Amino acid sequence: MAQAKYYVLLFLVCLIWGATPASGKFTVDAFSPLMITGMRFALIALVLFTWLFLTRDKKSLRPPKDVLIVTFFMGVMGILVHNGLLFTGLNYTTATNTALIESIGPTATTLLAFLFLGERLNPLGWVGIAVSCVGALTIVTKGSISVLINLSFNIGDILILICEVAWSCYVVISWRIHGRLGTIGVTAWSGLFGSLLCFAVGGVTGTLHVYEVGTKALLGFAYLVIFSGIFAFVAWNFAVQQVGASKAGVFVYIVPLTGGLFGVLLLGEPLHYSQLVGAALILSGVVVTVKAKVKIREEKKAESGSASEEKDLLKKFPELAEAHNAKLAADGVTLTKPHGEKAAEMSAIAAIMAEDDASADLSPVAAKPAASEAVKAEPAPEKAQS
Repeated sequence: MAQAKYYVLLFLVCLIWGATPASGKFTVDAFSPLMITGMRFALIALVLFTWLFLTRDKKSLRPPKDVLIVTFFMGVMGILVHNGLLFTGLNYTTATNTALIESIGPTATTLLAFLFLGERLNPLGWVGIAVSCVGALTIVTKGSISVLINLSFNIGDILILICEVAWSCYVVISWRIHGRLGTIGVTAWSGLFGSLLCFAVGGVTGTLHVYEVGTKALLGFAYLVIFSGIFAFVAWNFAVQQVGASKAGVFVYIVPLTGGLFGVLLLGEPLHYSQLVGAALILSGVVVTVKAKVKIREEKKAESGSASEEKDLLKKFPELAEAHNAKLAADGVTLTKPHGEKAAEMSAIAAIMAEDDASADLSPVAAKPAASEAVKAEPAPEKAQS
């Protein structure tokens, strides 16, 4: 119960993020996509840099050059491309579709991590990715085979799909500086670079426009900056520190559902069966993929645990490996190391221990478990003793 307030905060943040497409729908009527994105992240970066200055976070204010380069490319993909396409797509598709299609983000991130970072992916993970992709295709085609055959997609839906891939690129790129710069610093620098890029590209292409600004547009923009930007970001990171990333990550699945709900309730958008089916498939695929990643993570922990045991054994009996290697060298035998030096030394330890046990009149079968205290042999049945 002590952590209940943090779970409530996470739920509130996901509700806020779910309403982002709806608020963006109000804003695109008054500002061009690059103008919205540039102004939004310029203000967010200003607030975050002010916080870093007040807290005297010199590490975040003066990051190394290579870290700045990474945050620059994060600004390209996560701010310029992702947000630029998001607000452009909202001109052509519904906020409901946008929220539901955005739920494919975790699947896209997993796939990019496999392609560019060599992250392992088992068959279950591939099944999850396939299911999520079918779900996204169901939403984009509105469940119609003719749309797929004739390639008559809504351009807005395609832009939203691309913008989610761009966001996944942002996430994957950020892993290169994990632990080298705080979360606030990363967001501040990538936001600064992204906003400058939006103004630069918009200025060159002549796409920085301000249309008729009404009350709804101003409220929508204020929501994007204050609630969906600054408050949600700070609150999310604070709550994650309290409950852990794995538990907090579950709440992300609420975002597309609340986003679709806001689209229907606030904007009066219709809700089709294809959207419900597609959303269910995407979320099911994400859950399957996450379970596959958890299983792989557990296998890695088990492997690292075995490596640690071998390392401890080497520290405990270093003289055995040296004695056996010296004996082999005297006989003119070269010790092969197919799995590296540590594995070869472990083989040497096992062999010398087996020799010692054999000298005590133990059978070869009994000598194997004696090579390690971590392995306990079951007593043999009476017939096996004969």
